[in-house]
Amino acid sequence: MNDKEVRLARRCAELGVEGLWLRRRANVAWIADGADVHCDASSELGVASVLWSPRRRVVLCDAIEAPRMRAEVFGSDWEIVERPWTEAPKLPEGRFASDWPDDVLADERAPLTERELERARALGRDSAEVLHKLMLDLKPGHSEQEAAAELVFELRRRAIHAPVILCAADERIARFRHPIPTDSKLRTSMMLVLCAQRHGLIVALTRIVHFGALSPDLRRRHAAACAVDRTLHAATRPGARWCDLFALAQRTYAEQGFESDWKLHHQGGPLDFNPRNFVATPTETRAVKEHQLVAWNPSVTGTKSEDTLTSSGEVLTAMEGWPELDGRPAILERRA
Repeated sequence: MNDKEVRLARRCAELGVEGLWLRRRANVAWIADGADVHCDASSELGVASVLWSPRRRVVLCDAIEAPRMRAEVFGSDWEIVERPWTEAPKLPEGRFASDWPDDVLADERAPLTERELERARALGRDSAEVLHKLMLDLKPGHSEQEAAAELVFELRRRAIHAPVILCAADERIARFRHPIPTDSKLRTSMMLVLCAQRHGLIVALTRIVHFGALSPDLRRRHAAACAVDRTLHAATRPGARWCDLFALAQRTYAEQGFESDWKLHHQGGPLDFNPRNFVATPTETRAVKEHQLVAWNPSVTGTKSEDTLTSSGEVLTAMEGWPELDGRPAILERRA
């Protein structure tokens, strides 16, 4: 068994079961080396599921999906069990646990393997490159919908999906923490937020462009968000408890003069095959793991700072040539 299967065997022993029925797309991608079993992108469940035990590696799917699963998704070491599309999946006799509705593997996907880390690095580089180019191409009059469409187009050219795209122009940046794209048009500022996915893995990043000189107030606010982000990046190492990191963020917000802004949005947390596996809270006593992906996203009204890093401190979504503020991304100032 490989390292992941050792973790699954251990989890089966803890649950007192013979095997696991994995229905979540995130877990199928994790155990099957990035296998993509989505059809409806809005669903957490796949059109194929995996039944894993120490003795068998089985893919359960209907006659619609079986040809693609055999030809393009799963390797020869997986057994494909096909059923008529009119029938529900049938499990063999035995005692099995499922990852739906409760994800029994949420804590098993870290640490990432070296192959997964290399894939995450490549995804981070490609996603950052695409977003960077778009931010340089934006002009006043660009609508949020147009920016989002151009981003999706360039990502898909690199086989990257985007489960999350947020976009806000001008006053919408300050009004909404989760601004889905609208027809609003860029006058002076635009923020783009991206969760990018390939081989099942996900990275997250945010950038802001501003035409003309920043106001002193916005400059102060962005410096505060970057200060929180910088502090969290420096402290995010294996063994650190998420609740302690959250408390550190709270203190930094207060030191920067924005004591209550943390209440307006979560601060981020670990990710891998989900945009966030969970977020840091005052009561989250689990600890950062080795070779884990983390995305912090501190925000002060009107601005935000976000990148994806590993728990060793390596930033995966850095942009070469993007202006920085003491190691964190500044707002890109362009001529009007």
